[in-house]
Amino acid sequence: MAKKKSAETSAEYEFYGAVENGVLLRHRTACGGSHNIAIPDNVTKLGFECFEGEWCESVIIPSSVKLVGEEAFNHCENLREVILNEGIEELGAWAFNACYSLESVHIPASVVKIDKKKQPFNNCYGLREITVDENNPVYYAENNCLIERKTGTVITGCSTSVIPDNGSIKAIGEGAFCRQFRLKKIKIPHGVERIERLAFYFCGSLAEVELPETVTTLGSGAFERCDKLAKINIDHITSFADCVFSDCKKLPGELVLSDDVKKLGARAFAYSSVESVTIGRGITFIDDGVFRNCESLKKVVLPEGLTKIEKNAFICCEKLESINLPSTVKYIGKGAFYACEKLKNIVLPPDVEFVAKDAFEECAEIVRVSRKTSNPDFEIDGTDLCKYRGKAAAVVIPDGLTKIKAKAFRNKKTLKSVVIPASVTNIAASAFEGCENLGSITVAEGNPKYRSINNCIVDFKNKTLVCGCNASVLPESGINKIGPSAFYKCKTLESAIIPPGVKKIGNKAFEGCTALKTVTFPDGLEEVGSYAFNKCSSLQAAKFGPGLKLIDILAFCECRELAELVLPEGLEKILSYAFENCNKLEVLDLPEGLTDLDYPFKGCNSLRRISFPSTVTSMYCSGLTSNPNLVEITVAEGNPKYHSKGNCLIFSKSYVDENNVTKNYVEILLGCTTSVIPQDDGITLIGDNAFSNCDIETVVIPEGVISLYSDSFRNCKKLKNLTIPSTLKNLSTQFSDCENLENVYAPKRYRDCFKNHKIKFTATD
Repeated sequence: MAKKKSAETSAEYEFYGAVENGVLLRHRTACGGSHNIAIPDNVTKLGFECFEGEWCESVIIPSSVKLVGEEAFNHCENLREVILNEGIEELGAWAFNACYSLESVHIPASVVKIDKKKQPFNNCYGLREITVDENNPVYYAENNCLIERKTGTVITGCSTSVIPDNGSIKAIGEGAFCRQFRLKKIKIPHGVERIERLAFYFCGSLAEVELPETVTTLGSGAFERCDKLAKINIDHITSFADCVFSDCKKLPGELVLSDDVKKLGARAFAYSSVESVTIGRGITFIDDGVFRNCESLKKVVLPEGLTKIEKNAFICCEKLESINLPSTVKYIGKGAFYACEKLKNIVLPPDVEFVAKDAFEECAEIVRVSRKTSNPDFEIDGTDLCKYRGKAAAVVIPDGLTKIKAKAFRNKKTLKSVVIPASVTNIAASAFEGCENLGSITVAEGNPKYRSINNCIVDFKNKTLVCGCNASVLPESGINKIGPSAFYKCKTLESAIIPPGVKKIGNKAFEGCTALKTVTFPDGLEEVGSYAFNKCSSLQAAKFGPGLKLIDILAFCECRELAELVLPEGLEKILSYAFENCNKLEVLDLPEGLTDLDYPFKGCNSLRRISFPSTVTSMYCSGLTSNPNLVEITVAEGNPKYHSKGNCLIFSKSYVDENNVTKNYVEILLGCTTSVIPQDDGITLIGDNAFSNCDIETVVIPEGVISLYSDSFRNCKKLKNLTIPSTLKNLSTQFSDCENLENVYAPKRYRDCFKNHKIKFTATD
């Protein structure tokens, strides 16, 4: 820690940062410490997110710093002042993003590089003044606009900006006025040629915009979420990018696009207030979701020459009563007019080639389509089975079809048996997803690609089990993969033996198999996909042999009966939430070879013993918290970052302070009922939830600890004796719910923190 006073204000400035080779890796303000930060002169770079979320109010960045890195001060919401000293050369992407309290900024002459794609003062809606040193060769400021000289691009603006009207400005840059909630009116002067993406995104008070005729294109999201925008002249615009007026709730009701308009991007007017739309001949296709959820839209006129209406183009336009489909239309995509409840009398053009299965679903009247089928239970497009709409228990798919599309039989709870003809050569991964009562699957003889084996569909060419059912017995050989959603919601399937040779269990393969109790995993299995056994609430054990490399996200989430977990050496990754809420898991032995833990064991609140290998080097958000049953924490010898002295999981890292002295940053990440916090280990921080819900009776926080998270000792019901060091900066209410606390030994300044406790307080100073 370093302290100094500002000569101008006499305010005390402090610094609590970890510096390595001149790079500030992370800064954490001490609880109760100053919110004024002075970065020392040995720092040359502010690293990625180094101050993210910090409760700092004023920061001095010295001339030794050459780069303020990406998102360095991201969401420092109380930062009201930043002093950039001469010598700083570069401001990185979103360096001060969401610094809501920042009111003014001065750019020194030395700054010659500012990220224009992700401008550093994005989302600083409190900003009112922008200045630049007059000697800066690359940038200048005028009328509270930060401008790049060479290109005439406004990089950053604010609620008080007036864009210079002298012909020098050519573009409003990407995100220049993003989330300037106080901006109400803006005039774009003549000569400006481009409004770039997100330029005025989410300017919630912006009601009026004046656009010159020199602007003909609007970038994606340029005025997205400007929900008070009621006045803007767009007659001369010929290109509307994606989301340009999405969520604009006050736009004028009538929209007429001339023949000069050549582009109408995806979701360009989605969720807007338009009431009628006329589209000129320059548009040949309506992109994805252009007018989705336009709840006031009643009338649409489409031009001849239009060939394609993409997915969700008019989805949920609930007041749309009629629409002309030009004779040139060939394609109508998925959900194009879904839930247009008042739409009537649709006649498809005779030459239409494709109409998605749900293009007109939930319209008030049945739509007359041009496709023909002898069985109305089957929705067929050419040789594709798009959807089965019947309710039969036994289904024979018509011969001659070649493809069963994704989710064609999804959630058909009446389906008990299915026969697939020899002509079918393509079955989508989720074709039978959620058919929870399916008990018999037959593939006709002579099929060149698929066979039915033990009530499983097997793609024998690719050695993949495509689909199973409640009565399936997995084949003993001939497959190397269980496909995605293969047994999804087979709710009466009780056991599965994965055969030798299987290398991968696909995503959602057994998800929702609530009766599944036992699964046998073979040696050589390499990957368990995401959600593979999610919500298999009866599964009791997961024992893996050698060869396993990856357990993907949420693979065993909500397996609440899982009590035994055996993981092999060589396992490399267990991804986020893989074993979340496995509440019966008591022993966790993590194998050698595992390197990363990213929240895989959140909610495993019955653990008694946890052992970590020497190879783990990252436990960011491990999700492990203490509990009354946890009694043992061990880390294998040789781990470079973690150890388990005193039955605590402890992280340590060396860094160089502002005086070029090598120091250690040491944090307790996890404790347990039998923990004895080391007094000679240089501990500086006790982490979030480290001892929460722990039945520990005596806690001695060692000298040197400067900070506790507010939840470090949350709900320690059996805690009786507590010793607090003189180095601690702030106590706040960390022990407010430790209801059996009897004895506290602490500096007298903390006496009032325990006034609601019936305790014996002993001052240690």
